[in-house]
Amino acid sequence: MSFLDDLPFLSPDPLLSVAQQAERDHRIGKLDLTIGVYKDRSGQTPIFKSVKSAESSLVQNEITKSYLSTEGVPTFCNAIAGLILSPHDVTCNKLATVQTLGGTGALSLAGRFLSDNFPESVIWIGTPTWSNHVAVMRQCGLNVQTYARSLPTGGRNFAALMDVLTHKARRGDIILLQPICHNPTGDDWSKAEWDEITAQIVKAGLLPLVDIAYHGLGQDLASDLTRLHTLVEQTDVTLVCYSCSKNFGLYRDRVGALLVAGQSNVQPQALQSQLAAIARTNYSMPPAHGALTVGHILTTPALRQQWENEVESMQAHLHTVRTQLAAHEQIGPCNVQTIATGRGMFCMLPLPPTIIMLLRNEYSIYMADNGRINLAALNENNLPQFVALIDRVWANTHIGTMRNVNVPASL
Repeated sequence: MSFLDDLPFLSPDPLLSVAQQAERDHRIGKLDLTIGVYKDRSGQTPIFKSVKSAESSLVQNEITKSYLSTEGVPTFCNAIAGLILSPHDVTCNKLATVQTLGGTGALSLAGRFLSDNFPESVIWIGTPTWSNHVAVMRQCGLNVQTYARSLPTGGRNFAALMDVLTHKARRGDIILLQPICHNPTGDDWSKAEWDEITAQIVKAGLLPLVDIAYHGLGQDLASDLTRLHTLVEQTDVTLVCYSCSKNFGLYRDRVGALLVAGQSNVQPQALQSQLAAIARTNYSMPPAHGALTVGHILTTPALRQQWENEVESMQAHLHTVRTQLAAHEQIGPCNVQTIATGRGMFCMLPLPPTIIMLLRNEYSIYMADNGRINLAALNENNLPQFVALIDRVWANTHIGTMRNVNVPASL
């Protein structure tokens, strides 16, 4: 008998399973809209020119591969905190910054810290959300409760969130928020809604955990941070999970940060020691290469300008795709006119599961089971075919008499 005989099989992540199915599909015309990686107009996921230049400089000048501290590369931590907090005159105290293993690592580190120190607190997460949010927080030992962020007919369910903040959440509970480029809907809270959300968080004594994975891909690098700045200027403490995967193109280099900021005047040594202790027992220290690269870009004026231009180009591509999709007005059963006003890499096409499976199996068009698509994978070459195939499959299923389904407002 083996020690491993009775191990239960755990179901794989549904999104990754679809992506793996797409990878095994070698049919001509395949379109993979699953995983959130940026693709340029030629369908490639390129290395940034600013990253290439920074890496070249690092290779030429690096003299050691010795260990770094548990908190990570100091130049990276300082530069990323400056990037997040300095575009406007933000009045807050930076309490801690720790380099993490990408955005997921930041969420995991934050979740462990919250679970260790606030074990009775509930974390509230609006759904739909990124497919890993709930799993990561439960793995950290937190009590996860969800609410419906989207209305059944499409659009933001502001009333449901306010009901949580006003009536359901207890003082000391945690609220997970995506201030920009909401994954999977692209449907961000309006400024007026965000101001009310912030005020109620403060009034209710809640702890916000903010996930920023697409900085710069909404409006621009500065504007994308205004909602976060509203939060840190009014809350006692806000935990910010930041990813460099998309806006630096460093997906597999796993570069991220956990930043803690707010109005608290507490001395940061205890907080920093808690985060360092969790990191030490988990991975000891984060990898250096990607963080050194980001730090070098952000502290070298010419490279920083080049990087900002590259992010601006990415945002422009996404905006163009949204505009082109919305111009069709109706795709299959979906009214898509409001896609143009959304932000970020994603939107959702609320197609019936039968249509999603037909597109996948018969036409090599892969999207998430919930209809989420990666807009960056579309361009002027494949977008017309994508739209035409959805229309054709919808028409051929003989269910065109069903009521139309609206894409959520402000996608």
